[in-house]
Amino acid sequence: MANREKGSTIHPLITVVIGTLNRPTVVLSLIRQLEEVAGKSPLEVMVIDQSLPDNHKQLASFFPQKSNFKLIHFDKPNTCKYLNYGWRHAESPLVLYLDDDVTITETTIQAHVNTYATTSVMGVSGRVINDGEQTATDKRVGHVLWYGAEFAKNFSYDKSVYVDYPYGCNMSFRRSVLEKIGGFDELLAPPIYAFNEVDLGVRISRQWKNSLIFSPEALVYHHQYKRGGTRNDFDQKKIVDGNNFNYGYFLGKNYSIVENVICFLRRFPFQAIKNRDAIPAIMQGFISSRATKAKSSRMRQV
Repeated sequence: MANREKGSTIHPLITVVIGTLNRPTVVLSLIRQLEEVAGKSPLEVMVIDQSLPDNHKQLASFFPQKSNFKLIHFDKPNTCKYLNYGWRHAESPLVLYLDDDVTITETTIQAHVNTYATTSVMGVSGRVINDGEQTATDKRVGHVLWYGAEFAKNFSYDKSVYVDYPYGCNMSFRRSVLEKIGGFDELLAPPIYAFNEVDLGVRISRQWKNSLIFSPEALVYHHQYKRGGTRNDFDQKKIVDGNNFNYGYFLGKNYSIVENVICFLRRFPFQAIKNRDAIPAIMQGFISSRATKAKSSRMRQV
């Protein structure tokens, strides 16, 4: 762990957590932007680098020598573990997660902070415009449809609405909520731990209805670089199998059997025709989550 300190920050308003993997130049661009923001507003920045030693060394050599900028190194990439590390070690009551390949605007950070002036808000999904993307007109932003059969994303929409889940590259939460809900599920499958933000969002939305807000002012531009991040040298089959496993795991974990039946009736025609090969991994994840739920239920009864 590299954490070089100079100066001090008292009571940061928000902690910005960034996970990065083998692209030091990319994340340094975002860090420079956050340095400018930190000069105007109390801010903590936590960069969790999961890179190979040479890339970590390059990042560490250019990392700001300030007490409110912290660099942590994980030897093995694990998205859910770094997300949980972030909120568990944050010094502020709000935690904002940004991907390393985003560009923020002058209003991004403050818009996240301002939204929490409403006490019923537990989390904020910021607006995301991916490079080359047409902005959305569908107001169903971050919605889970038919108990997980379909997902409406539309995170480039330009009006404030309630969401079921956020976009992982630009999302914030009250730290106390993450603590109460147990944070991100580390039982999700690697290598990219898909569905982590959907799973978390659904759990929060169920416990605190209409508590996740989409804020168009909290805008980032997402560049989705071809190298590094989730576009690392992971085996493509492992990515596909892991994503499908996590989808089934998400369904089994978060919905009742009746809701699962409704979802499967809605989803199965598409799955059988368009992507039949995914069914075994989906079912494996589903069975795994139901077994985990049954075990947890038995332990609570003891």
